[in-house]
Amino acid sequence: MNLKYFFTTLITLFSTTLFAASIDVKGEAIIYKQDIADARYRATQQAIKQAVLESGSRVNVKDALNNGELDSSLEIRSSAHVQQAKIISEEQNGDILTVVARVDVTPDSQCSSGPTSYYKKTVGVTGFELQSPEQANLGQLNNIGRDLPKKLADEINKQGYLRALTATNISIYPDTINAPSSTNHDGSLTNVTRISEQLGVQYIVSGVIRDIGETYFRDPNNRSDKDLIELGIDKERRFVVDIYLYDGFSGALLFENRYDETGNWDISDFSRVGFGSAKFWSIHYGKVVQQALKESALDTSEKLRCQPFIANIFRTESNRIHIAAGSIAGIKQGDKFSVYRRYEVYNQLQSTQTQLNNANIGVTITQVQPNFSVGELVIDSNILNVQQQDVVIAW
Repeated sequence: MNLKYFFTTLITLFSTTLFAASIDVKGEAIIYKQDIADARYRATQQAIKQAVLESGSRVNVKDALNNGELDSSLEIRSSAHVQQAKIISEEQNGDILTVVARVDVTPDSQCSSGPTSYYKKTVGVTGFELQSPEQANLGQLNNIGRDLPKKLADEINKQGYLRALTATNISIYPDTINAPSSTNHDGSLTNVTRISEQLGVQYIVSGVIRDIGETYFRDPNNRSDKDLIELGIDKERRFVVDIYLYDGFSGALLFENRYDETGNWDISDFSRVGFGSAKFWSIHYGKVVQQALKESALDTSEKLRCQPFIANIFRTESNRIHIAAGSIAGIKQGDKFSVYRRYEVYNQLQSTQTQLNNANIGVTITQVQPNFSVGELVIDSNILNVQQQDVVIAW
């Protein structure tokens, strides 16, 4: 055997073994109309996304599930490669199907080995507008605009890859019909850069609740008739929400997706459950909403997993700088970052845009507190012209 060929083969096999990961993960899905196969498919999709996140990578495949085995045409957008996915167990509890899948993933080395995957990026979750407020009357869900994004933030934090902070008192879109392209008084499409700076976060998640209306006929004034449930009729109710993910430094829209589901409102039309109550989560409609929020949290984590970690410089002193991220974000003593200068530029409409330029300056972290860190530069910050509101970045 050719010796060069032998060693090349050996290195290839070693690399594949070294970087491939086999992960057992769980996925869940609501069973619609007793369609177990459809629920199994969607639960396994969710499990694959979870496996990709746990492996520190993202998937870029066109594969499909056939009897629990990956075959050919399920699309999962990301940037690693799933070699094999196999369902090893499944369990049905009421109308929820849970599968445990064993997924073999080859990580994307640029993301999985780079420092960006070590740090928790911060996400600010704002309030969601309800496009048709009168739809909240059924079940008294008037609190949905603030409590739904709170629940979404909880789901994001459960994933463990991002740190979500809630600011549900803030509304981004004065015009929900045209969101996310709502024009502000200064001509800009959104004010997410200002909100991001106020909250001290790197990304902003906002949304519009498009539809929570019922698809069945009901007469709110007629309390004498039997409830449709007693008559054996499914009372279906829509849940349609648009989720928007922004970069807080540039204001760029990074991701948008619509989650469109239908669940059974299997309680009396006169029940005043309120959004997010224990009773709400126990009904079929609540379970559908919860699954949609979990899917949105997975998508948000996946979209930001390989994005650079950025933190503001909020103080300079001699050769030391203070950055607005600490041990909570995963920063440790000895970590190294690059300094980028922040510039405000104007587009053709004279709206301000933020530009970050590499200053070719390195900083080493010497002190770490929960919410901030102190780093040292080789030369005095005044000489290097490092200023407040400049940033540090880990790619």
